[in-house]
Amino acid sequence: MEGILPRIKGLLKILLALAIPAGITSFFIYSQKQADIEVAKYQQMQKDNPNTDRITVDNYELKEVDDSNHIRWQLIALKGVMMPTGKDVQLKQVKVEYFDGKKLKMRIVAPIGLANENTKYIKLDSSDGQRVVAEGEEGKARMEAAKIELKEKNQFFATGGVNILWPGVAKVTGNTASGILEKGAEMKNLKIVGNTHALIGHI
Repeated sequence: MEGILPRIKGLLKILLALAIPAGITSFFIYSQKQADIEVAKYQQMQKDNPNTDRITVDNYELKEVDDSNHIRWQLIALKGVMMPTGKDVQLKQVKVEYFDGKKLKMRIVAPIGLANENTKYIKLDSSDGQRVVAEGEEGKARMEAAKIELKEKNQFFATGGVNILWPGVAKVTGNTASGILEKGAEMKNLKIVGNTHALIGHI
C-alpha cells in the first residue's frame, strides 16, 4: 500500500501537468471559434445594412472661391450621403449656382446627383420624370437634359434628349451637348451631337 500511494500521487501530478496545457488549448480554440462567430455576425450585419458606415448630412454644401474669396460656384443639396470609401457624396434635391462676382449667372437643378469633394466632379441625374434643368441669368438661356456632368476646367457634358432654348432666338435639340462654362457661366465651344434639330426665330 505504501508503494502504491507514491505512484498514484506521481500519476496525478503527471495528469495535472497534462491537463493545464490541454485546458489552455481548449480555451484558445473556444476563443477562436467565438471570434470567428463575431466576425461572421459583423460581416452579415454589414451585408444586411450596407449604409452603416455612411454619414448623412442635411443641407450639404460644396463650393469653390476665387482669390478674392468670392464664390465662383456653389452646390447645395437638401441631403448628402457621404460614402464610406473615397470622397463621393450622393445628393438629393441638388442646386448648383454659378456667379460672376456677386451676381448669379446660372443655376442648375436636379432631383439627384453625385459629387466628389476632392476632384469637384459633379454628376446631376433625372429621377421620377424630373429632368436636369440649367437656366441662365434672367432667363436668357435654358437647357434640359437627362444628365449633366460638370468636370474640371469648367467643362460640362449633357446627355439624354438635350434641349437648349434661347428665348426669341433659337431652339436646338440633340442627343448630347458639351462645352465650357466660362466666367459668367456663358456656354463656350458648344457642340451638340446626334439627331440635331434647330429652330431659328421667335421661339
